[in-house]
Amino acid sequence: MKYTFLKRECIVNGASGSAPEQELHSRRALLRYIGGIALGAMTTSVLAACGPAAAPATSGATPAAAPTIAPTAVVASPTTAPRPASASATTAPANPTPAAAPAGAPSGTLRYANADFSNESMDPINLESPWGFALYDSLLTFDQQGNVVGNLAENYSLSDDGLTWTFQIRKGVKFHNGDPLTAADVVFSLQRFGSKDSTNPWSPYLLKNNQSITAPDDYTVIYTAQRPEWPLKVPFAWVRIWPNKYFNQVGQDGFQANPVGTGPYKFSKWVPKTSMEFDANTDYWGPKPQWAHIIETFVPEEATRVAQLERGDVDIIGALSFDRLVELKNNGFRLQEVGLPTLASLCFPATWMTQGPTSDIRVRQAMSYAVNRQEISDTFYKGLGKPGGWWFWSEQTWGFDPSQWTADAYDPDKAKQLLSDAGYPGKFNPQTITLYTNQVMADLMQVLQGYWQNVGLQTDIQVVDSAVWLSLSFVRVKSDTDKQVGAVMPSAQTSFFNNVYHSANLFTSTGTRSTGNDPQADQMYQAAVTELDPTRAKQLWQQMMHYGYDKMWVNVELTEVPTYFVLGPNVGAFTYKQYLSMQDAYVGIQHA
Repeated sequence: MKYTFLKRECIVNGASGSAPEQELHSRRALLRYIGGIALGAMTTSVLAACGPAAAPATSGATPAAAPTIAPTAVVASPTTAPRPASASATTAPANPTPAAAPAGAPSGTLRYANADFSNESMDPINLESPWGFALYDSLLTFDQQGNVVGNLAENYSLSDDGLTWTFQIRKGVKFHNGDPLTAADVVFSLQRFGSKDSTNPWSPYLLKNNQSITAPDDYTVIYTAQRPEWPLKVPFAWVRIWPNKYFNQVGQDGFQANPVGTGPYKFSKWVPKTSMEFDANTDYWGPKPQWAHIIETFVPEEATRVAQLERGDVDIIGALSFDRLVELKNNGFRLQEVGLPTLASLCFPATWMTQGPTSDIRVRQAMSYAVNRQEISDTFYKGLGKPGGWWFWSEQTWGFDPSQWTADAYDPDKAKQLLSDAGYPGKFNPQTITLYTNQVMADLMQVLQGYWQNVGLQTDIQVVDSAVWLSLSFVRVKSDTDKQVGAVMPSAQTSFFNNVYHSANLFTSTGTRSTGNDPQADQMYQAAVTELDPTRAKQLWQQMMHYGYDKMWVNVELTEVPTYFVLGPNVGAFTYKQYLSMQDAYVGIQHA
């Protein structure tokens, strides 16, 4: 088997995928463990042309853009919010020993070797800002059960007609520069996040359903929608709140250089492509930070991150291959799951526009039954994965009932019968199914190709760069000559607490995945998102999901894999929002 990869200068953000994804699916060395599979030869090629990249409304699968401003010099904290003298160190010792501090005061330095600095933006309207989850607070948030609950809005309500959202803003909260939080800051933030200037994938939902945003007093905000749409509470949980007065004083570039929020950690120092530092916000209104200082360093090489952890130079590393995870665990390091699991699946775009094999639902079903998910979980993922992986749909997702959702069984005989019943291969033109993947998932797709070959199904795996893959995955087809028509598009993304908007992209006739073209699915989707009775809305959504998977067969689940980090001996329990992200979890990380 031979891969031919062409070097390209236009890969999105200079990388073919996030570091966690790269480590998750780059497992060429484990292919030999998949017993009984005739892997055969795989036709691979790289499409050399750069294409436009459009993204769905997701939190974790969006490509990163270049920062609005990228200063080359070290950036200091804003003068209106000086950082404490106790956190002035620019580097962390191997075993930090905090100075004497008042009881309960944050102490010590937490050091995280991060494999991916993303777009290094401080501003969530620039696609996203992972660091922003430590610097800012959102209007609403998610609890551990995935419910949307109050945050800077202490509580919220929706009117009986589904048009008026009322937010009661938390009193006594201060920004890092000392300015008090008021409703004016919330109105400013909602307007800015929901504007055409924002490239955050959650912003269009507010932009397209916003009649007015007003503040009748200093602690009340009223958001009036154009039409009933209860899932709007999800993008409300993505809106970070910024200080209106300070932002207008310093402008966009000034804010990028010296961001101010209300979050548990303050901006301290940023060296582009090198490090990011935070200081504890000792006046934080929520759980009190335990670490006085946090340093994130950019360390893209896995071997370097592992060596730093083993020497005690850093406390946390992630984005590791499963071989490394098992090795480090066996050597006494602790694994910590952060965030929701990663879900791998296959999508079938434009099945109604092709004369090829995927036009027949029986072929798509055969491709599912031919795959031994348990074997992949045990070998490819070293026993750390499990069968599953529906599109943003897992045990943590609103509406998911584990008793009703089981991954398809491995049944090669059934797969062969389905192919025979469909008249494969003679009935179809072309007879070979093309699968487009980026390098991140190429090895996993090679494993699947072996399973499909075992049941007599021929596939041609085209390895393309991420810019091309994104343009094929998230731009709706316009013609039956488009490359993705009749193809298979794999996907790996982090699960989410509410998959309503994600599923619009998958199942509806306007979705960017180009997999939906079913009027009944469109009607079921609209019925679910406009139903204001919570119990009835959940029932309608469960029916929608069953229709999508049981009747449409345009997405096939593969595997579900936890997102693991490895901790050094100085790090204790993760006690707060570890189900969201590392930056969300910072405030709840304890000392060992």
